[in-house]
Amino acid sequence: MFIKSSFELKVGIFIFIGIVILSVIIFSVGNFYSVKRGYSLNIVFNFANGINVGAPVRYAGVEVGEVQNIEVYFDEKENKPLVRLLAWVARDTWINEDAKAAINTLGLLGEKYLEIVPGTREARLLKKGDTLRGQDPVSTEELARETKAIFAKIEKAIESMDSLLGDEEFRLSIKNTAANLESLSKGMVDFMAQAKDGDGTMGRFMSDARLYEHIDELVLDIKAHPWKLLYRPKESRVKK
Repeated sequence: MFIKSSFELKVGIFIFIGIVILSVIIFSVGNFYSVKRGYSLNIVFNFANGINVGAPVRYAGVEVGEVQNIEVYFDEKENKPLVRLLAWVARDTWINEDAKAAINTLGLLGEKYLEIVPGTREARLLKKGDTLRGQDPVSTEELARETKAIFAKIEKAIESMDSLLGDEEFRLSIKNTAANLESLSKGMVDFMAQAKDGDGTMGRFMSDARLYEHIDELVLDIKAHPWKLLYRPKESRVKK
């Protein structure tokens, strides 16, 4: 009798330990936030971009909660339907009212998640039940339209360039411009060479030190006798 009771006790303890381990695994894998302390916020979007209930909520890149509910409702103020996400976040997640919320994707084809970028310390902290307006994601259709429009503009620019390059007058104008630039460059080189050798007026000015001396004398004379700038000799009258 004692042996039977001891065996049943061991079996009961073994089953209890198994249940505890299984519960820990289920709570870890299932990510049950209901047993944790936190609060819920409403995140409003015009376009939900395919996010589902149970999607992760990340704050500054760290997972802090999950999307618990998604509903479409009609907003009287904006006079249009909006999407409201009920996001549960951990208690120590400090979300200010100027924080930015957006729906992102893990990789190109990964799962959707709600990303919250922290705001500033000066802004008010959001409380349970407060609403944060999210930044609407770009839909795939809109992105495809914009990409198509960009390619159309590029194609049009290439066609314009082809037509210009095929125009004989335009090609001749480019050729003449290049020839003029080459001639101007050669003239500048010759001019600098002559100036360096002291040829011509500019060369004499750059190489003859006496010109600098005369200029210095003129400046000193004007400083000493500034009235000469205002003096005008009287014109001689010739009697007829």
